[in-house]
Amino acid sequence: MRWSPRLLVAVALLALVALRIAQLSPPAVVPASAPPEVFSAERAREHLARIAAEPRPTGSAAHRRARDYLLGELSKLGVQPEIQSTSVLSRQWGLPYDAAHVENIVARLPGADSTRAVALVAHYDSVPGSPGAADDGSGVAALLETLRALRSGAPLRNDVLLLFTDAEEGGILGGKAFMDEHPLRGEVGIALNFDARGAGGVVAMFDTGPGDAWPVRELARAAPYPVASSLFPEVARRMGHSTDLSVFKRAGIPGLNFAFSDGAAHYHAPSDTVSNLDLRSVQHAGDYALSLARRFGALDLGRRGGDDAVYFNTWGAHLVSHPTSWVPAIAALIACLFAGVAAAARRRQVASLGRIAAGSLGFLALLLGVSAAAGGLAWALRRAHPVLRAMPFEPYNAPAYRLAIALAALAAASVGYRLLRRRLGACEVALGALLVWLLLLAAASLAMPGASFYFAWPLASALLGLAAVTIRRGGAPPTLLPTPSPTLPPTWTDAAVLVAAATPAVAVAVPGPYLLFVALGLPAAAAPALAVALVFGLFLPHAEVLGGGRSRSLALAFGGPAVAALAVACATGGFTEARPRPASLAYALDAAAGEAHWLSADRDLDPWTAAYFPEDRAQAPSFAVPYVRLTRQSEAPVAALPAPALTVLSDVTSGGVRALRLRVASPRGAPWLFAEVASPTEVLRAEVDGRRVEESARGAQAKRDVRWGFTYMGLPAGGIEWSLEVEASGPVQIRLVDQTYELPRELVRAARPRELMGGPYRLADSTFVSGAFWL
Repeated sequence: MRWSPRLLVAVALLALVALRIAQLSPPAVVPASAPPEVFSAERAREHLARIAAEPRPTGSAAHRRARDYLLGELSKLGVQPEIQSTSVLSRQWGLPYDAAHVENIVARLPGADSTRAVALVAHYDSVPGSPGAADDGSGVAALLETLRALRSGAPLRNDVLLLFTDAEEGGILGGKAFMDEHPLRGEVGIALNFDARGAGGVVAMFDTGPGDAWPVRELARAAPYPVASSLFPEVARRMGHSTDLSVFKRAGIPGLNFAFSDGAAHYHAPSDTVSNLDLRSVQHAGDYALSLARRFGALDLGRRGGDDAVYFNTWGAHLVSHPTSWVPAIAALIACLFAGVAAAARRRQVASLGRIAAGSLGFLALLLGVSAAAGGLAWALRRAHPVLRAMPFEPYNAPAYRLAIALAALAAASVGYRLLRRRLGACEVALGALLVWLLLLAAASLAMPGASFYFAWPLASALLGLAAVTIRRGGAPPTLLPTPSPTLPPTWTDAAVLVAAATPAVAVAVPGPYLLFVALGLPAAAAPALAVALVFGLFLPHAEVLGGGRSRSLALAFGGPAVAALAVACATGGFTEARPRPASLAYALDAAAGEAHWLSADRDLDPWTAAYFPEDRAQAPSFAVPYVRLTRQSEAPVAALPAPALTVLSDVTSGGVRALRLRVASPRGAPWLFAEVASPTEVLRAEVDGRRVEESARGAQAKRDVRWGFTYMGLPAGGIEWSLEVEASGPVQIRLVDQTYELPRELVRAARPRELMGGPYRLADSTFVSGAFWL
């Protein structure tokens, strides 16, 4: 093979991008034979096999078995666990309110001279139908193995508090109960939360508590392979993501939040099993937990700073951070650098201000076009491909689709660049693209300072490379003719400079689109594709050297592999026993009407599910299930199942206000119940299981345009009390719905094929019974 400067640039860029993405992988699994002071995912797997043997939603028998296992293992490890058993109600998500009876497990490893406690947090409940090996059995097992490793060494200075929360899947209820009333809540100096929303991938520190400068600094010093970015919290806060760390944040307690999120096809699904879990992700989580427990366990947690930081990874595991107060100065310096490069381009007669502005507008059009094309491609795929139609989030072979869409985005960007080069010079288009980056840097510095680094350092790198090559070499004056300006062939020096300038830009910018693909999935492919095109704008001098401004070669170099990757993705995404198809089926009994229905939320029915929905008996959905949009309903045999029970304990009217004290229960022992005021009655005040609703119920009801109600997880056998104060303007209708997490066995016509699994978790394989009461 004969090397040339162009070939060097192409190969070097490809190698840099591949290496950077490869670095976003979890570390190798440490075997069980490792020394006792080391974290071993193989040892943690023994706990996982017990914890994630079956689904364990709050209030279920499996949940109680998982609780007892944790209590036994903690006792074996030499700490005294306790159960915080209480009721809790949250208004965080509005109506219907989330409530539960929770059983948090708390254990303390005493320190030698504790200043404050290091809280290690994971939730031990799962969603119905899912064994929850990743979410969050992985976090629970990692903390048990961390405790074992800590016990093998000398005592730490500070206490280590292990908190296994309950009902996290019901709205962070266990964490709220701990912070509302547990006596140890005031001793927490820092909280480290471990969670998951997939079956593998690198464990990223994606959110922080207040004053994150010093925890991030210690993370960089202690963790063997930290993956973190202050861009993540900025995005997470705006997307409304919430985990157990949220309650510590609201209390002003510093904290770090860790999770892995690849393999999201298994998220909240029956396929979230130990066999589908990547143990490397457990290893990564455990490495964080152990190293940070030791680090924070040795510090004075009573003396901590309150500043926030900007932080990000470069090559490898190197974590860079600086105070947020530096952001305006950094932005100003880079703006000056841009102005200097633009002035030099004018002096060399390779750009003018007006044509730079035209290049900027053209690049914005390129970004929008690429995003629209990728979004349209993803939309078409999800409607045309039967596998993608059936998957609620993303397919099992998501990496193949990510690669295809990323390559297609690069191909479309290359086409857009060539079109721009018909009217503008190479330097004008490059500076126009970098002007967009500068504007984004300015916006981020003002509105999202934690995200400013993402635009600052790649932009600075690209500007230096542009100045060193494109402007230094000069060229013919720009022309308005539809042919590119003549250019000089690149030299070996040009190639070396371009590769050197690309290295820091690749390190900081390339992980952004990759992690967006992982986090958002195929339905939101337009956003990561936009990020791909934005990053492409950093490398327009490289694209020019590779012929992108003069021929179709660059677009074809991306487009051909994109088509091949898409063909492979579409051909390899079928359902198997190892990769089952979600199939939505539930049974609903309306006891008041004496009717029963089969329910489904699927768009397309598989043959097994379709047998319950004959075409000649098609019905529009009439049985309402909270949080689920049903697609179809059919008649079903009426099973002999008792309806939820409502008992009036007192009913007093005074001064135009009617005070009702009720007891609601499930005679069939359902662990979940939904209660709502079905009549147009104004609710003035309410109390659920001893927890007063602190806001005006009618105010919340008006904002959400829904009926007043609540859900309750972990419903006790004897039920709970519910008190209402309403306007005494007429009868009050109450609707109760309880849920068990299995279908009536006598009504199931045939065993479900092994290549099918229940989904989504709020509906699948459940039996609902409703009752209506007029008071």
